[in-house]
Amino acid sequence: MREEVVPEELTSQSTKLVVDCFISPQDSLLTAKVSRSRPILDDQSAKTVDISDATVLLSDGSNSVKLVYNAQQGVYSIKPQKLVVREGGTYTLTVSTPDGKQVLATTTVPKAVALKSMQVDSSLQAGAVQKDFRVIGNWQAGADTYFRVKGSYRGIRYGAPANASFENPQVIPFLMATNSLGLVECPAKAASLLASASLGDGSFKKLYCSTQITMNLLHVDAAYYAYHVALDQQLQVSSNPFAEPVTLPTNIQGGLGCFGSYNQTTLSTVIK
Repeated sequence: MREEVVPEELTSQSTKLVVDCFISPQDSLLTAKVSRSRPILDDQSAKTVDISDATVLLSDGSNSVKLVYNAQQGVYSIKPQKLVVREGGTYTLTVSTPDGKQVLATTTVPKAVALKSMQVDSSLQAGAVQKDFRVIGNWQAGADTYFRVKGSYRGIRYGAPANASFENPQVIPFLMATNSLGLVECPAKAASLLASASLGDGSFKKLYCSTQITMNLLHVDAAYYAYHVALDQQLQVSSNPFAEPVTLPTNIQGGLGCFGSYNQTTLSTVIK
């Protein structure tokens, strides 16, 4: 028996609200992105999916604030002084639109976890003619916890004035075995975790007389971790028409997307 797909049924599917919002105590601005999903075979691909007339409320259980739409950035935002994001606090995000759609989600902000140490090391691999420089950081993690590691470097060039400032930072990508976003999952038991990233052949030492290297450790909640792992997998296969599709997990009740949280600590060192 052959089953046929009726195109009209695919395009007549109702759209859902898509919400992306990630908060932390270190935020300089609380933001949320609100859009609508596209039905399969959507013939209005040129039409924007962003929603600018939603009501976006963020609550800590006692107080609630309304995020305001910023047309230039395409997000809803508010200064963190209006609703302080605290470690261990549980927050609820509610989004509603004039057509009657409403979704909500909650997140509990993880505790801050400090990097125990960070160092820059170099090694000469067998058969290589140039050293490989790496930045390495480690920290103590509790059982069933999730993290994201980010890094950057910036320098002051040789010959710069004595009062010169560091240049704009350059990203150091932390490429893990299972993802390219620096995402790390701690096993069932507490453990000391380590992450490293390549700094190349150390050419920055020839360019800069002083280099500041920074590592950021984000202790993320489970929703943040699962969403970004799947997002990374989706991006990896997006150009392969034969790859299995990757479904993004969601914790948005009645909609799609993710409302997550993280707590960030930073460690820097200067190499001269």
